[in-house]
Amino acid sequence: MEIRKLPDNLINQIAAGEVVERPSSALKELIENAIDAKSTQINILIEDGGKNLISVSDNGIGIEKKYVPLAVERHATSKLPKNDLIKIDYLGFRGEALPSIAAVSELNIQTKSIKSDEAWSLDVIAGTVKEIYPSSRQSGTIISVKKLFYATPARLKFLKSSQVESGYCNQMILKQALANPKIGFKFQANGRELLNIKPELNSDDLFLNRITNVMGQNFTEEAIKINNVKPIKEEKFAKIHGLISLPTMNKSNHNQQYLFVNGRCIQDRNLSGAIRAAYRDTLPKGRFPLFCLFIEVPSEFIDVNVHPGKTEVRFQDNALIRSLLVGSISRELNASFSRTTGDISKEAITRFETYKNINIENYVNETQTFFENNKLSPSIKSIKSINEENPTPPNDQQDDFPLGVALAQFNKNYIISRNSNGIVIVDQHAAHERLVLEKMKSARVNKSIEKQILLLPEVINLQPIPLALIIENIDLLSETGFVIEPFGAGMVIVREIPALIGHADIKQIIIDLGDDLSSAGLPSSYLAKVDLILGNIACHRSVRSGRVLNETEMNNLLREMEITPNSGQCNHGRPTSISLSLKDIEKLFNRA
Repeated sequence: MEIRKLPDNLINQIAAGEVVERPSSALKELIENAIDAKSTQINILIEDGGKNLISVSDNGIGIEKKYVPLAVERHATSKLPKNDLIKIDYLGFRGEALPSIAAVSELNIQTKSIKSDEAWSLDVIAGTVKEIYPSSRQSGTIISVKKLFYATPARLKFLKSSQVESGYCNQMILKQALANPKIGFKFQANGRELLNIKPELNSDDLFLNRITNVMGQNFTEEAIKINNVKPIKEEKFAKIHGLISLPTMNKSNHNQQYLFVNGRCIQDRNLSGAIRAAYRDTLPKGRFPLFCLFIEVPSEFIDVNVHPGKTEVRFQDNALIRSLLVGSISRELNASFSRTTGDISKEAITRFETYKNINIENYVNETQTFFENNKLSPSIKSIKSINEENPTPPNDQQDDFPLGVALAQFNKNYIISRNSNGIVIVDQHAAHERLVLEKMKSARVNKSIEKQILLLPEVINLQPIPLALIIENIDLLSETGFVIEPFGAGMVIVREIPALIGHADIKQIIIDLGDDLSSAGLPSSYLAKVDLILGNIACHRSVRSGRVLNETEMNNLLREMEITPNSGQCNHGRPTSISLSLKDIEKLFNRA
């Protein structure tokens, strides 16, 4: 078989497959170039999720005319010292990004160097470099990428929907914004402004302000500050700073977990495992902490050239960095223990201390005193024998109702009923949540969701990612009964709501909707997206745990469940009821 050298355009396309996985990958490389150019403001514009257009404009130092053609040649860079691949102080250094992107798209560079009074422009079409020509740019550089992957159409098949790709771009911009608080970022997608993050210039804590802008004030107010230093060698140190959440503040996804090493947002299994280890035994199963952590080490002690996308790093001493991470987080979590357990009353603690060494001889007297001093609620005192107050319904009546007839309510959340087989326990909130959802789904199918105009429209402040998703899905939300409009930086205004919501907390519903939409991306099916939104509305509209229901209300809920599709599970997949047959009960008492 003949061995031959590949042509340059094919080499660049192969390199593009490694460096540019999707539009957000190309955008990342362009933003890193802008950061390395000492920019203080970066404006991003995309269309169709970045497939049709990615434009990155900065106010950096620009590129001199003689270097513009070199910028699109492979392995040409201004950021790497001669013969030194160890000490790397820039985000970009390989000289691969621009030629790789240009090989699979139509790329245009307009730039004006701070050393020149003239601006210049250069076009590269599918790897073919055109002649440089004069431009009218006032300062900095703007790079436009059109028709990404048009030269390699097979790659387009592996991209997700424009909305999902736009979300990836949004998330990537937020990561860059967190790492660079002195730089402002503006992001527009399909003509809509999704982000406008101002540079932090006059502040004692630049990172704290930027984290607040990106992750929200609720996080920064409740978070624990991390700040620690560990010696590496002689006068060299590894540093860590940032914020972590209390164990009680957690999420069902990794969306708000940010880890940076020397200004790079990375994904490292070892470091992620170290953070999980620090939170061990403090988080509910399937829940994840929120954090934004910055690790800084001298550049000669780290290798960033281990992954095409530079999302992984290799430390000279992994054990030291892991120890720094686990030790810093564990110490601060232990120090903040009182904050996570502050809701336990002193009275409850006193009771545990009083009864831990109880003697059997005076057990009766002490327990009587306990109940005398702790008045029972009227609802509990009034309960008498079920057989006295609730005579057994006729067998034919029990047979008519699969969920039986309500006997009592337990803990203001569980309905206990009796049917011909035994006992049924129903979670009233979970059950009603499903009933509301099915009604709304039916109304949606029949296009009969009623809207209610708010006399006083609700203005709601949202975090950047939920805000972007709410704005992008305004039409989708309208189909579910919401009329929402952008309302200045970081806000939306709600003018109409589904009539079924009634007096529910509109602000919390919109915040939760934003979180749901940003959790692991949107469903691919349009109807699944609508059902996701309706499910969130139903959760807020349903009977809450802790509400006392009378006998009629309980029985009405049971009857409604019996005729409603899917009423056996709540909107989150949990069971709404469980049954205990007489045989099951007898087994519990060893009577079977």
